[in-house]
Amino acid sequence: MPRPRTVSDEAIFAAVAGVVSRVGPARLTLAAVAKEAGLSPATLVQRFGSKRALLLGLHQGDTEYVRRRLRAAGPRNGILETLLDNLTDLAGPVSDPVAFSNHLAVLHQDLSDPEFHAQARAHARAMREEIHDLLVRATEAGELLPTDLAQLARSVQSTYNGALVTWAIHREAPLETWLRRELDAVLAPWRATGKARERQAP
Repeated sequence: MPRPRTVSDEAIFAAVAGVVSRVGPARLTLAAVAKEAGLSPATLVQRFGSKRALLLGLHQGDTEYVRRRLRAAGPRNGILETLLDNLTDLAGPVSDPVAFSNHLAVLHQDLSDPEFHAQARAHARAMREEIHDLLVRATEAGELLPTDLAQLARSVQSTYNGALVTWAIHREAPLETWLRRELDAVLAPWRATGKARERQAP
């Protein structure tokens, strides 16, 4: 009978993400991940087989994490605020420019390797779907004016990714402040406030 796992895959992927944030994917080693996760390198090799398999597993786990994070219930201040809270929380691991630059190196791998690219597309698709779902709920709750929600979801996702890059370059405010401001600017014209209703009136 196999021994029960004392460290979950989710905890191991968190360790991988931590190591990537510090040193980037090229300098990541199974030994460093094992130390971070509190495992022996042999146990890590037995479970995943290779560094490549571990990084692919991280991508798959990250996609599931994105869905859970964006579905998390926020404080009772509206669905749009929950969306903003969840997106800024999602960016937390890259709130340091060095960590963000190391995660950009992961993106380079995602774009150049077909297997990693498939995982990256699944991640991006999951994120866009969860954003769209929250926008639908916000519209149903009367927080958003009627609009093309598929397009708005794409705009929110594009703004999220673009704001990470511009924040890392300008460094004029904490990431959370920068990100919320840019995301709110995209949503503001469609918020169902009194002024927004006046702009949409014939």
